[in-house]
Amino acid sequence: MNREITLEPSVMIEELMFYIHQNEMGGDCIDPDNRFFPLYLELQKLRDKLDNDCYDTYVSVKNDEVRS
Repeated sequence: MNREITLEPSVMIEELMFYIHQNEMGGDCIDPDNRFFPLYLELQKLRDKLDNDCYDTYVSVKNDEVRS
């Protein structure tokens, strides 16, 4: 099996979340009692933060805003 390796943080986070969901949580539903749930939740928060930071940068460039 030949897979492309991507070192972009958001992609790496998604891959790890997918692995946890499929292999550690059974792949059906997210169980809050699972020992990996806190890690999964923190990864979700980090992914959301990265997505929001990227969107904020896009909006500020599109609208010619300068943020410090």
